[in-house]
Amino acid sequence: MRVARLTHAQWVSSVKDLLKLDAAPTALAQSFRADPSQSGFLFDNDARALSVDEALWGAYQRAAADLAGQVATDATKLGKLLPAGSTTDEARAKAFVESFGLRALRRPLTADEVETYLKLYRQGPQAYPTMAAFQGGLRLVLEGFLQSPLFLYRVERSTQAADGKVPLDAFEVASRLSYALWNSMPDDALFVAAREGMLAKREGVASEARRMIADARARGVVDAYHQAVFDVPRYASIRPNATRFPNVTTKLAESAAKENTLFVEDVVFGRKGRFADLLTSRDTFVNAELARIYGLTGTFTADFVPVTLDGAQRRGVLTQVGFLASHATSIDPDPIHRGVFLSEHLLCQKIGAPPANIPALPAPNGRTNREVVTSHTEAPGTVCASCHATLINPLGFPFENFDAVGGYRTTDNGLPVDASSTPGIGGQKVSVKDALDLADALATTQAVHECYARHWVEFLSGRPAVAEDDALVARLGKLSQSGQLPIVDLVVEVVTGVGFVTRHPEELP
Repeated sequence: MRVARLTHAQWVSSVKDLLKLDAAPTALAQSFRADPSQSGFLFDNDARALSVDEALWGAYQRAAADLAGQVATDATKLGKLLPAGSTTDEARAKAFVESFGLRALRRPLTADEVETYLKLYRQGPQAYPTMAAFQGGLRLVLEGFLQSPLFLYRVERSTQAADGKVPLDAFEVASRLSYALWNSMPDDALFVAAREGMLAKREGVASEARRMIADARARGVVDAYHQAVFDVPRYASIRPNATRFPNVTTKLAESAAKENTLFVEDVVFGRKGRFADLLTSRDTFVNAELARIYGLTGTFTADFVPVTLDGAQRRGVLTQVGFLASHATSIDPDPIHRGVFLSEHLLCQKIGAPPANIPALPAPNGRTNREVVTSHTEAPGTVCASCHATLINPLGFPFENFDAVGGYRTTDNGLPVDASSTPGIGGQKVSVKDALDLADALATTQAVHECYARHWVEFLSGRPAVAEDDALVARLGKLSQSGQLPIVDLVVEVVTGVGFVTRHPEELP
């Protein structure tokens, strides 16, 4: 049996869809204790880190009671959940348990489960003596479903192995699809597809996946993936020195994050683009503040508008303000953290933790930022040099043409900028003269595309990639690198892969 607890975001969206609420119960989830991050995993949906302790269990109980009370005491809300056609209260209650239970547990209930919830329904008058018996009974049933481990966890109970894998049943596949692509429970069409056997074949899974990706809910999931891969939460740390950058406002971080969201959405959905387009496209979205940093002429306001950036200065997400300004100090660019980001997020090469008590960078004293970093981190024979000289700095120095807010520059401290470098990319040393060269090199290297595909496997599956995923990752990386695999198609390939619709026998109890 494999169980994966819903993330807090998944709980919110599942409750909204399950109860057919007009607004998501975000405020209730704010009382949930935060989940720990799993070291080495980019995303927040790693099943290994998602548990229920006493504090979270108490919060779930309070939220269930609150939501059940809201629905059971509101005729309009309750009416949205009641199936038509039954006459007696008992018959209506049974029909409710069966229809609501299918959606709450994401599979049909067994006869014993139906009877268990009907027993709970019959206790309603004792639990809520001031309510009408029918509404009080359903209130207790709602509380029961919302507190059930079978709702709070995605439970996969299939056990029959075949060819070294355990195929998931149709409803388990439906649940995996919905939480991968929508971060929520299946909709009615997906339940129908499961019931009618459409998810037993790759073609049926692919068809449903494409339908779901076309839904607006998929945009939030695609954005969440890229926010993690591009480390957009780090943008909140952008705080440039006001004296050095007097024309930058406190809203720069917010503007940079908005640009990233609009850019990704346009590439993935608007242009049906590829991963290489994220790394090389000059088309983006700006408001007045970003336009100033990019050196654009014309009239701009607080509203974001599409623009094409100067091809001699910009190419892709790595030359946009968000990445550059979030990997900088308040005064200078930070080639160290720019390089670490590329190594870990785009090349899937982990960098070891630095030694303790590293002194801060010294003052420039007439040197460029690059010269300061080089002398401080690449001194021969030091513990720092082994990583910085070969792995980190060569990936960070190509961005020296960009200052601490992402503005383009050709001089630094009165001296010419040197952005040339020879980083290791995909096991090969590649000579680049600047960030534009580097973006092109990254976009044409299969290892970079494989890393991007590996991240998708981990994100959509809610677990770290394993050896069994290597063949899929290599195939997708090759197709992506050759330009044959738009991002939407890559996602479909992952959710129709063997590793997604089956699980390993070792996961059995």
